[in-house]
Amino acid sequence: MKPEDKPQNGLAGLKYWRYDLFAGLQVALVSLPLSLGIAVASGAPPVTGLVSSIIAGLIFPFLGGAYATISGPAAGLAPALLAGMLLLGNGDLAAGYPLMLVAIFFTGVVMILLSWLRAGKLVAMFLPVTVVEAMLAAIGLMIIIKQIPALVGDLAAPEKSMLVAIGKLPESFQRIEPSILLIGAVCLFLMFFLNRTRLAWLRRVPPALSVCAIGVVLGYVFNLAPQHLISMPDSILEGGFTLPAFDTVLARPELWGSVALMVITLTLIDSIESLATISAVDKIDPYRRKSRPNVTLRAMGVSNVLSSLAGGLTIIPGGVKSRANIDAGGRTLWANFYNAVFLIVFLFFAVDLIGRIPLAAIGAVIVYVGWRLCEIKVFSKTAAIGLDQLAIFIVTIVAILMTDLLAGILIGVAAQLLMNTYLLTPSLRMVLEGRISFRQFIAAIGSAVCSMFCSPVIRVKEETANGRPQTQLSLGSLTGFNLMPFDRALARVPDTAGVSLALNESSHIIDRTTLEYLHELQEEHVHRDRPLEIHGLERFHPFTPHPFATRMQDQRFVHEPAIHTAREQDMVALAQRLGLKFAPAVAAVLNRHDFVYLRRGANRQEWNVMTGTHGDHHVKLFDYSHTAAPEYYVEHRHTLAILRLCDEATAALPNLALTPGDYLERYLVADYRELEIAGLDADFAKRYRVYGESVARVQPCLNADLVRYMLACPGTYVELRDGVLLVFRPERGLESPDATENLLAHAEKIMAWLARTPGEPQHTPQP
Repeated sequence: MKPEDKPQNGLAGLKYWRYDLFAGLQVALVSLPLSLGIAVASGAPPVTGLVSSIIAGLIFPFLGGAYATISGPAAGLAPALLAGMLLLGNGDLAAGYPLMLVAIFFTGVVMILLSWLRAGKLVAMFLPVTVVEAMLAAIGLMIIIKQIPALVGDLAAPEKSMLVAIGKLPESFQRIEPSILLIGAVCLFLMFFLNRTRLAWLRRVPPALSVCAIGVVLGYVFNLAPQHLISMPDSILEGGFTLPAFDTVLARPELWGSVALMVITLTLIDSIESLATISAVDKIDPYRRKSRPNVTLRAMGVSNVLSSLAGGLTIIPGGVKSRANIDAGGRTLWANFYNAVFLIVFLFFAVDLIGRIPLAAIGAVIVYVGWRLCEIKVFSKTAAIGLDQLAIFIVTIVAILMTDLLAGILIGVAAQLLMNTYLLTPSLRMVLEGRISFRQFIAAIGSAVCSMFCSPVIRVKEETANGRPQTQLSLGSLTGFNLMPFDRALARVPDTAGVSLALNESSHIIDRTTLEYLHELQEEHVHRDRPLEIHGLERFHPFTPHPFATRMQDQRFVHEPAIHTAREQDMVALAQRLGLKFAPAVAAVLNRHDFVYLRRGANRQEWNVMTGTHGDHHVKLFDYSHTAAPEYYVEHRHTLAILRLCDEATAALPNLALTPGDYLERYLVADYRELEIAGLDADFAKRYRVYGESVARVQPCLNADLVRYMLACPGTYVELRDGVLLVFRPERGLESPDATENLLAHAEKIMAWLARTPGEPQHTPQP
């Protein structure tokens, strides 16, 4: 799909109002309980959560920067806001709340300034990826711990210190209210069950809304006292808005340092989460539109300024609400606007019903959100990348829980710096053995630290490759700490030139943050059809098989024979039998042919890759995995076959997809439209859906041979893009070697019939 054909914001986006209006309603149903819960978790009046969401929805569509993103208050800021209110109010939330609004105002101003300085991308590079993920996991733990009292009915005032809060949990359990505990337990169970069930009819209503509705019913059954229910003002216009206490802050210089500390903390978390969220949403946007970091940063800054003036909370893009928007078919930021309109309706016409929601039900909703940030899968994912990353991850979490978010993040950055320094310097044992002097040891540490912060670009050379200008960058060690000068060097390369990155002998380490950056760079170049080559990476030893594991240059490991698993050995034998090259290493997927299926989900990886020529086709067979919404903790694994004819021209072939049932419908409709082919076999039309550019182009490919063959081998996904074919069987996991060979033969027959010239004699298919 051409960029101009993709849904756009502004007046041009109003033509998609039917899609955006329905999506806005769905998002509002998700946003209502989440906004209330985030406000409660932040220590602010519940109505402020709705005020924040409304302001975000009314402002963001007119400022732009993203396409399918829904902004509003986020759970990730709740612990910082709660701590800030307690700090500024000296333990009194009511006194600290207007003072916190001042900090939110200046946070917005700083974000606008950062966007004006075009620092959006630089902010995203500032922190190591593992530290950012640890920050989110720590926030999840903080949310859970702070909400436990609400789940058991303890109305004690929250504590600023996490250690104190943990220490007082036994006291909360001594003050259990049986009816509240029952409501909290039922609602918490339902949040987990409804979010993980595969029964579609149970997911039609957003789980958070269902849980709040059940909480309301249970609240009536147990006749809960007002102190256990959401507190809403009698009049929204009179009691729903609070002004920032600018006069109080100006009159009390002793508050200036605390306000500045909160501005730094909120700006750091707000900016990082905003940019991380829009990047994640871009990856699941069916139309593959790219958000603009600096514009988004400015939009969030303006939203925060206006939110604070109306008594609202901090505003950032929300991952949960954005995913709900995409799932509901939202096309543009107008869905955010309609979401705000529906919230206004709810706020003015359902305020009494909102006031009947038990705090325990809201606590269950927020606990689930916190759990998604810190669930066991997050730890196991980090461990799979490497023990070095797991150590930094745990150190950062513990530091945040023992101190605060800002101090914990700085400790995490220091831990990453110390880890890299340790990896780059000789062992102290060499000093004790007399192999090097202590002065040489100290000099090595200084050199290691310097290499992590100095520009990694050693030389820039302009040359020509394949008749096209190419810029070669010779590089030293690459770490997250020297990505900024590297990124600036790449920005100076002409758009018409290819890029060649050469890792020479002075490059000793490439860390996880850099590897993720390089992968995003490769994806960007693939989509722009711009050459990008990375030379020398094969000389580096990865700490684990994960594609983003830290790597160090060590010739000892390069020449060691590979140790294959049992499956790898079977696939090696298959590759030899088929005459294909074999590469077992796990790698991040580059979707060179722009297959719709390979855009789906996150954490896309390939391994056991077989490539070469087989018969009349260029072939790639490989194991593939990804995660997908809504169960991002579940890994989907399949064996895929990609084919392209060697000699015959396939440019005339149409782009199309044949899918079993409604498989992948949400992604496919962004590039194609579903086609109704007249005269198509009724059984085939019942089992498969046909997607393509037009009936006239696709119909000739659906010859009788192909139709009969697809019916004889049901459950096959077929996608043809620019003459390249992707085939796999969604209902199967990883195929056995024999089944993989059968899959290749299956794909070759499908390609033969798709590419058959109309009028050629038909053949009886042999499944």
